[in-house]
Amino acid sequence: MHRSKSASAPLPAALSREEPQRLFYGWYVVAVAFLANFISTGTGFYVFNAFMIPLTETRGWTRAELNLAPMLGFAAILLGQFAYGTLLARVGPRLLITLGPLLASGAFIMLGQAHSLGWFFVCYMLLMAGCGAMGGIVANTAVSNWFERRRGKALGLATTGISLSGAVVPLVAAALIQGVGLRGAFVYIGLGMLVLSPLAWLVIRDTPESCGLKPDGYPAAPPAEACLAADTEPELAEAASFEPPPAGPLYWTPRRLARCGAFWRLGLAYGLVIAGTTGVMYQLAPRFRDLGFAPGSAMLLMSLAALMGTAGKYVWGQFCDGRDPRKVAAVMMCATGAGLALGLVSGGLAMVLLFVVVYGFAMGGAVSTFVIMAAHLFGRRHFSQVFRLLAMFLALEVLGFLAMGQSFSLTGSYDAAYGIFIGLDLLGMTLVLTLPRHQLATPGPV
Repeated sequence: MHRSKSASAPLPAALSREEPQRLFYGWYVVAVAFLANFISTGTGFYVFNAFMIPLTETRGWTRAELNLAPMLGFAAILLGQFAYGTLLARVGPRLLITLGPLLASGAFIMLGQAHSLGWFFVCYMLLMAGCGAMGGIVANTAVSNWFERRRGKALGLATTGISLSGAVVPLVAAALIQGVGLRGAFVYIGLGMLVLSPLAWLVIRDTPESCGLKPDGYPAAPPAEACLAADTEPELAEAASFEPPPAGPLYWTPRRLARCGAFWRLGLAYGLVIAGTTGVMYQLAPRFRDLGFAPGSAMLLMSLAALMGTAGKYVWGQFCDGRDPRKVAAVMMCATGAGLALGLVSGGLAMVLLFVVVYGFAMGGAVSTFVIMAAHLFGRRHFSQVFRLLAMFLALEVLGFLAMGQSFSLTGSYDAAYGIFIGLDLLGMTLVLTLPRHQLATPGPV
């Protein structure tokens, strides 16, 4: 049974003031969520910038065939996001982030043993299911549960792991391929993923209420040290067990969301924009090689774009605190389209670097502002309940992979796909500006 708030020991008078603590435990949760996003995105997405060409050369597969893997994988992760969003209300994010790396690690190692496309696709779908249990809605819910006033900064920091993985993981993978071979690289990276599992179990606590705190660090009952002591002190373990954010009897249901225009506009706007960013970033290093850059230079340019995305996630998220997040998101989407337009202009290394900086920084805000907008419109209490359905719009990412594959197959370049993605960015910008400025009123009983 969960300890009631009234049974919690009161804080000393000096700690009972409504002032945030200097070292709020929620920032530890942000750090683990950052690592979860880093590992899940790096191994499920960015790493294939290093693996794609070696796989085509050693296994005889084409780029178009390999593009089917992320399409199937993202179908698996979208179904997983709905299931995980439901489980979050029952078990909390701590258990899911602990178990996710176990499944993802095994699936990633098995990818290196796959010599048929069918088995490769099955392993990739298992990989994405495991990645979905540690990143995405799960990691973002863990952070959103702990913050309200500083949600933009917290989610911005947590999601920087997504883009930073693109700057680090492909380079590590390329070095491992050179050192231990293709199969060995899959094994070493897969084993490295396991570090997250014990770390998540030791650090993650599902809500500030379970530790006697309020969001953003305002003290409520027992001190935050109860979070770390819960595993060794039975009395505190009960208080640190999962307790969902406080909510009244009214909540968002799928039927009410289906009748909410803002839900559809938000999901469609980000589904279209993220379809373009994932399509571009999944094959950015191969594009640079097509432009005449050496393999090492192409990988460095891709890593620089991802590094700019890391900065973008934090900056765009920080901009959302104290500002109208709709306008921040609209500017971000417009800048993403402008960055892609630079990628269509020929001009040598200088133009490529300009594209990398502008597009990388702009597209970095897509994921961070998506979760911020969802929490802003529907509230902390209902974040996982709503976002599990908003994540279904990310099925549109299939269009991005399809556009990239067909563009290269039919024209020998990705320019046609880039033109389509610019249009999607402008459409997303228009849709997000039509969203309400303030949080939507909690619906009545269904």
